[in-house]
Amino acid sequence: MSAETSVVPDRLVNLRDVGAASDRLRRGVLLRSDAPHPGDVGPQDVVWPPRTVLDLRDVGEGGREHPLREVARVVSLPVLTGATRADRAGDVAPFDLGRFYVELLHGAGAAYLVDGVRAVAADDAPVLVHCTAGKDRTGVLVAILLSLVGVDRADIVTDYVRTEPNMPGIIARARLAHRTPERDAHVLATLPPELLTAPAHAMEAVLDALAAHDDGAAGWFAAHGGEPGTVSALRARLLR
Repeated sequence: MSAETSVVPDRLVNLRDVGAASDRLRRGVLLRSDAPHPGDVGPQDVVWPPRTVLDLRDVGEGGREHPLREVARVVSLPVLTGATRADRAGDVAPFDLGRFYVELLHGAGAAYLVDGVRAVAADDAPVLVHCTAGKDRTGVLVAILLSLVGVDRADIVTDYVRTEPNMPGIIARARLAHRTPERDAHVLATLPPELLTAPAHAMEAVLDALAAHDDGAAGWFAAHGGEPGTVSALRARLLR
């Protein structure tokens, strides 16, 4: 798959309503996307703007001020805290995207994933979850959310893999944001190629790790400080 594109999109390229992932889910409640940029054209096919934005990037990764700060409450949840950097993950052993995701479930950043669940459960208006691509960190949090409310495994995987065709546009937008072609070329050259894809097996590894807990995803949530009442509130928010 080529990571190149000759046209830089002026809007979110990996935005979707998570409610479309399953007939059991409500629409207009939970959105996922790549990172918003200043000057983006507003989307027409989803409820917009969100009231709350969960930014899963590291502090400083996205610049000084979030582009949606004037229309939404922006919550920083740096879920990579304590995780092995993706551009170094293959230094000792071959990079495995699924293993990288599972590390997020059990590392220091798991507390931020739990906070993300709480934020979605507590809100009463549309919530947007994003990282840089809207694939890795976002994919893990969305998988947790959907698993907690009982969405079918196959539907969660299908929603995740929808990102892969959007990767050329995502990368083009990231390059435009940094405006450092030499640095970008170096970063892309050092990234494990699998990080530029959205393979089903990577998301299946997340779902396997959640299912390994007693009581599945709810067991994982409880083990990391989550409350049963939050799961009940999340079900009321997301399910039809």
